[in-house]
Amino acid sequence: MRFELEKGGAADEQEGKLRREGEETSLPMDGPKEDQARKEEEKGEEGKLQEGERDLRLLTLSTTAPATKESSLPDLALTEIFLKKKRRLFATLVNVGNAPFPMDQGGLSLFLDGRLEGRYALKSLTDHLWLQPNGKLTLPIPISIFGRKEVEVRVETSTEQGEKNPENNALRKVLEGAPKGPDLIVQDFDLNEDLELMIYLSNSGELDLRRGGTFKVRIYLNDRKISEFEHFVSDELKANSRNPYLLMPPFRVPIRGVARVKVSVSPKSRMDDVRHENNVLERRFIIFPFQIEGKEREQFSFFIPQASSKEDDDGGKIKVEVRWEGPPTPLKVSLENLERGGVRFDLSGTSPVKIEWPIPSGPGGSESRWRASLHNLHEGRVEGYFIVQHP
Repeated sequence: MRFELEKGGAADEQEGKLRREGEETSLPMDGPKEDQARKEEEKGEEGKLQEGERDLRLLTLSTTAPATKESSLPDLALTEIFLKKKRRLFATLVNVGNAPFPMDQGGLSLFLDGRLEGRYALKSLTDHLWLQPNGKLTLPIPISIFGRKEVEVRVETSTEQGEKNPENNALRKVLEGAPKGPDLIVQDFDLNEDLELMIYLSNSGELDLRRGGTFKVRIYLNDRKISEFEHFVSDELKANSRNPYLLMPPFRVPIRGVARVKVSVSPKSRMDDVRHENNVLERRFIIFPFQIEGKEREQFSFFIPQASSKEDDDGGKIKVEVRWEGPPTPLKVSLENLERGGVRFDLSGTSPVKIEWPIPSGPGGSESRWRASLHNLHEGRVEGYFIVQHP
């Protein structure tokens, strides 16, 4: 806008009027600047509030982080100590934490009647490398308990290995093991040349079994009792099974075909046997008669039950014997597990040929099929028996 003003008083008056009008119109023009400043101030306060909330969250995280780390730890607990077979000591160890425990980072201490009896590395008591969360192990402790004892077991972990609660790492209990003494067992069966039963006894205890003791013997064939008699022990049975004792039944017990044999022995005097639960032996016989011409072969098939998988039980052994009459001519004997093709035996020899091996473990109640092959390496005919014996 262009104004042309006259000089003199009128012009001054007009200029003053315009200046006043300009001052009045400048008030609304300055308003948006004040609004912007106010918004910036509010934004600054909001930013400070958000920054404070962020700091509070960081503080919360920093205070809770150690608890999260601490909660991810193993926690060993001893839940049971007990005896098996009247003397053998076992402990049950569980991991109630939420992280695995390395077995090479711990040890076990054993106290009997308050006295330290031994220390063992945990890894020496098991084949497991780790004890997983909620996992459980039964640890065999290499000691036998005789008589009444206060048994305390403690588990220690290394300083590098953390654990949630060390207060549950010990357990104390009064246990009573069988006392020291003779321990009569039915050790084995065999067949004489007429395929009649022979019984072998042994003393697996710590003390000798005296001569002159009397035992009652019962013999069962295919679950039927066929003989019962008393036997007078004529020889001393040395401790720790140092001398097997042959017991021949007064009445012959011939074994033929497939037969299950069970023998139980019980002493008249309790001092002659400190454990009675191992005085019974039960085994199955499978007997195949054979006649093989010169340079010929003959095969047999049979089934053997699998041993149940238990940590402390012996599944027993399979015993095979091939015996034949006549001159000392060799036979080749081959055995094969048809369900596990890699298990095979091949050997040659003169009568008798004997093979013995542990029963393979498997699901309880299952059986494995085996095949035997006999090869007559001589020109003449041979006659004899192929005998299998197993639990």
